[in-house]
Amino acid sequence: MNLRQYHTQTTRFFNSTDFAKAVLITFGVVTPMLAGYLLGALNIGLALGTGVLFVSPSTVSGSLKNKRIGILLSAALGGVISLLGAYIPDTLWVQLPYLGITVFLLSMLSVYGFRASLIGFAGLFAVVLSFANLSASGLLPYERSGLIVLGGIWYLLLTMLYDLLAPKKQIEELFETALNLSADYIAARREFLQQTTDRDTGLTKLFSIQSEFNEHLEKLREILLQARHASGTSSYYRKRFLVLAELVDLSELSLTSPVPPGTMHEVLQRYPEQLEAFIQLNMAQSESLKRIVTTNLQKHDLDLNTLDRRLQSAKSKLQLLKQETSPSDRMVLHNLYELQEKQAQRILSIAALLDRKQSIKDTNTDSPKELEGFITKQDYSSRLLLEHLNPDSPIFRHALRLAVTAVAGIALGNLFSVQNPYWILLTIVVIMRPGYGLTKERSKQRILGTLIGALVAGGIVYFFENDKMLFRVLAIFSFIGAQASLQKNYRTGALFITLSIIFAYALLRPDVLAVIQFRVIDTAVGAALAALANAVLWPTREAKTLKQNLADSLRAHRNYLEAIERHYDTKEELALAYKLARKKAFIATAGLNSGVQRLLQEPKGNDKLTGKLYELAVLNHAFLGALASIGAYLRTHNVTRRSEAFHQVTAPIFKNIDNALLLLEAQTPQTVLEESEILPFETQTAEEPDEALLETHILSEQLTSLKRLSEQFNKQLKSLHT
Repeated sequence: MNLRQYHTQTTRFFNSTDFAKAVLITFGVVTPMLAGYLLGALNIGLALGTGVLFVSPSTVSGSLKNKRIGILLSAALGGVISLLGAYIPDTLWVQLPYLGITVFLLSMLSVYGFRASLIGFAGLFAVVLSFANLSASGLLPYERSGLIVLGGIWYLLLTMLYDLLAPKKQIEELFETALNLSADYIAARREFLQQTTDRDTGLTKLFSIQSEFNEHLEKLREILLQARHASGTSSYYRKRFLVLAELVDLSELSLTSPVPPGTMHEVLQRYPEQLEAFIQLNMAQSESLKRIVTTNLQKHDLDLNTLDRRLQSAKSKLQLLKQETSPSDRMVLHNLYELQEKQAQRILSIAALLDRKQSIKDTNTDSPKELEGFITKQDYSSRLLLEHLNPDSPIFRHALRLAVTAVAGIALGNLFSVQNPYWILLTIVVIMRPGYGLTKERSKQRILGTLIGALVAGGIVYFFENDKMLFRVLAIFSFIGAQASLQKNYRTGALFITLSIIFAYALLRPDVLAVIQFRVIDTAVGAALAALANAVLWPTREAKTLKQNLADSLRAHRNYLEAIERHYDTKEELALAYKLARKKAFIATAGLNSGVQRLLQEPKGNDKLTGKLYELAVLNHAFLGALASIGAYLRTHNVTRRSEAFHQVTAPIFKNIDNALLLLEAQTPQTVLEESEILPFETQTAEEPDEALLETHILSEQLTSLKRLSEQFNKQLKSLHT
């Protein structure tokens, strides 16, 4: 990393909402504590600061309404759990059942989505602190619980003030991240063109980027729609809606190719000059997106001349093709250039929309009521919770596993008379996740971060033993670093958490070096218990979940193909139903890709099954690419009417998908399909104009690819049952 890149990343970090949120949390915690200390009521200040800590995880990206409701619910839950914990007798045989039941119930809140899981975490945090004997603070239990709720409300007021002062900060950061992810995706696709990465490594990278990108688009849709309801159709929000639409189209184009990727690589290898031109064009597209982000941060004029030059260079290289080049190869290269040109146009449109000097007229965008269909709404009914109260539910298994491990951690701490057994409990609650791979990774990062933090803090405490002011300053800045880093880099977050805790103890206790020792040991014990429990206690194997993800993705692909077929039949302006079907197909594929990543992190077991499921995910990704290729072509061209020929190929594809879904549900397929070549488009070639010939070529190639992929789905699924 050069100096300029380091400066850009540092600037971005200090300008990020994560850093702003960290400062806000620290201010919310420290201010009441400092006021309480100065007024001789430190116990009141500690209770208010604890309330801020309980609700702070709920302030994740999303709509302001959901964020504020989350804060209030977290405050209320934290207050109730603290009140209950104060009345639990100091008897182990009573505490352990209470701990197990409470942890299980709070963990089950995850059935209502990510934000609900963070509200549940506020309750879990309150449970942990109730085992820290904080009730002996000179306050009555109901007084302390009430102050915790007030602390949550205090933090809510701080967040509302911040949102008032920086109302667009969250939106801008999400857009910047989405643009960077788009750039990364194009760069990863370029590696395939260059053949500088093997298939599995490249696909894993693409899966990861695609999942994160779709997650950001979901958040942007939700936030922009709510902002539109609240603020009307201002120029700012009109522009952001249009940028969002361009990003969605860009993601579709980035996934496309005029012919299946394997065939395209074979063609490009025969034309090294043209291949190099396309590689350079891809590089310019990726760099242009990065430059848009940087320019938006630095607020200066944007120069995208390189993208124009690379586009012209690719065009001129195509014009150098000799006449003896096969017509099929020329069509592949021409269609590839056309796709790259449209991709470049999307990037230039995004740059124009984000230009502060330009204004746009009101556009005929979809109505807010129609746009609500793009928002994934969470089901909060009791029925959903009841459905998950069974051993087959991954959330039920995780909740039960976490409850048992928490009980074991406290029991172990008391058995060996550990100084602070609640540290073991806190480590378990923070580290444990439903998936084995993530829990294992977080365990390693937690231990490593704690060790490094303990060494650094120990050295500072040893050399500056009586410098209380230094410890206060370092405790505050370490706390800010912890809050700002936890979501981005867990190891760094664990390091800063350890620093802040040790410096806080250094202000209160003379034996801080002994505290450091216990902190490291307790963290190691908690991390080991968490990793062991995820491996042996009712493990949730991703293979079973992945089958359901694959079925959901195939259904979404079927609906996407139906929407494409309707659009091809009517030749009308792009319908909202098409956009919604496309969005659901991309979201479903992103969910499947995330499952594949979790599957590859699991302990080595049935490698054969893992390999087959991975190949099915690869086929699914290729299937979406072919669908996106057809959809992008039909949306951007005045195609001819060949509905009968189109349906002759799509009919067996639909049947193959239906059969694949039956196989995933362990049912017998309704029909036995034999492989066949149905290529009605290939009979219409020589006498057609060039545009019609290009249409014939791309539709024939992609529909044939879809048919073969759907047949391979059935082959692979049948092999799972053998």
